Amino acid sequence: MSVKLVSVWVLGALLLLAGSWVVQNLELTVGVSGQSYILAMLTAFVLFLLAGLCWISVAVATRRRLI
Repeated sequence: MSVKLVSVWVLGALLLLAGSWVVQNLELTVGVSGQSYILAMLTAFVLFLLAGLCWISVAVATRRRLI
């Protein structure tokens, strides 16, 4: 695998880690508005989607290189 593919793969892992951190620290407690809670959930969801996109891109690129 090339350096570009490995870097996108690692980027996907970092995005997944960041999304997990956001989800892990979500609590609807005193001082947290409903809007900020929903925004944090949407941010984590987008990070998960971007991580999946990175990993799917690497899988497709690897598959095309093998054929």
